[in-house]
Amino acid sequence: MIDGLENVNTIKQNNKMKNLITIFGLLIGGAAFGQECNEPAEANYGEDINAGKAAISLYAEPFKQKNYTDAKRFWWPAQKAAPKYKPVLYSHGVYIYEKEYKKTKDEAKKEAITDTIFMIYDLWIENFGDCRELQVDRGSDLIKYKSTNRYEEGYNLLNKGIDQYEAKEVKSDWINKSILSAYLMVGNKKGECDLLLDQYDKLSQICEVQLEHYKNNEKKKGYYLSSQEYLDQKVSPCASCDKLEELFQPKVAAAPNDTALIKKAVKMLDSKDCNASDFYTELATKIHTWEPTAESAISLGNGAYANKDYKKAADFYEEGLSLTSDEEEKAKLYEKLAGIELSRGSYKSAASYARKMEDRCKANGIIARAVAMSAPSCGSTKIEASYVYCLAIDYAEKASGCVSSSTVAAWKNRLAGKAELFLVEVKVGQSVSVPCWGESTIVRAID
Repeated sequence: MIDGLENVNTIKQNNKMKNLITIFGLLIGGAAFGQECNEPAEANYGEDINAGKAAISLYAEPFKQKNYTDAKRFWWPAQKAAPKYKPVLYSHGVYIYEKEYKKTKDEAKKEAITDTIFMIYDLWIENFGDCRELQVDRGSDLIKYKSTNRYEEGYNLLNKGIDQYEAKEVKSDWINKSILSAYLMVGNKKGECDLLLDQYDKLSQICEVQLEHYKNNEKKKGYYLSSQEYLDQKVSPCASCDKLEELFQPKVAAAPNDTALIKKAVKMLDSKDCNASDFYTELATKIHTWEPTAESAISLGNGAYANKDYKKAADFYEEGLSLTSDEEEKAKLYEKLAGIELSRGSYKSAASYARKMEDRCKANGIIARAVAMSAPSCGSTKIEASYVYCLAIDYAEKASGCVSSSTVAAWKNRLAGKAELFLVEVKVGQSVSVPCWGESTIVRAID
């Protein structure tokens, strides 16, 4: 039998014109981009059915046994005998050569293997048509194997493919490859920063949908958290505050009443904590004037907070609470208000807002910090201050990791010693009332 790699030049010649037609089809788009992958109802064993069945069996058996060397030897004769057998013939072909790629060290051979992979994709399209699944798979593999010279083709295919899926159908690996393709486009001067930022915005929204979709599945949720981190990493060259403002200022000047554009600008600036400038405040104010919502109130509050105008920030966040019934938005507002109260030294108020938060880890972390920060003013003696730190440690333990171990260690270093406790007739482990807070705690000692 003839080995697949030995077939490369022959097949290239035979399919040269067909490949040109395929590429032309990709460029002009058309109905094919919207179709599902063709899954024939019955297997097609070719003109000579018995020969086709025999050829398919010869490659399929070693493939099932994970003997990819033999499967590769028989794959090409199977493709020639029954080119329209089933799409799985071609997915197996790609898989076989991907396995060979992984174990090959020689760069020239690796290049030949990747050429063969994309030849198989071309044969797949020739026999079963193009579809969204093939677009994302080919686009992903172009970025994986040909990122130095075919990144633009990969970028286009990934966009065409992903745009045909609902957000909750998009795989995390597609997100990673898609943002990398946009990053390569900008890095190779095939696009400007707005291309990368648009891709980031689209893919981040998909991540949001998937994180909500998989909120009770820690493993899959972790994939999309990692993808969001990767998105943040790849967009960073275009996401400094100066670059974002440089990008959006002329666009807003040209379309000062474009609601969608201005909302997008505010969202992007906010996501990178670029909310202290007059430009950000101007845009956030426009949105709030046109359509006051909890989200627009939060944006204005964020701007005021960034400029250390905590009273104004608190007013906007309180307004946000009055504009929403969404529990998730309320939780964000309670957290922001708790942070403001901590900054203002209103520790009980901070704790009060934190107790309204759904995320108990964050809530107890804020309460722990509020209690600890109150110790110098609540405790008139070192012993009383020690009780306050004990209560802070209680809440830190409830926070399950939302308070750092170094912070807890610092609080423990401020506890009274056993000798000092002995002098006031208090023992370690004893329950005592905590000044200011109206709660009790168990006495701890520094030693």
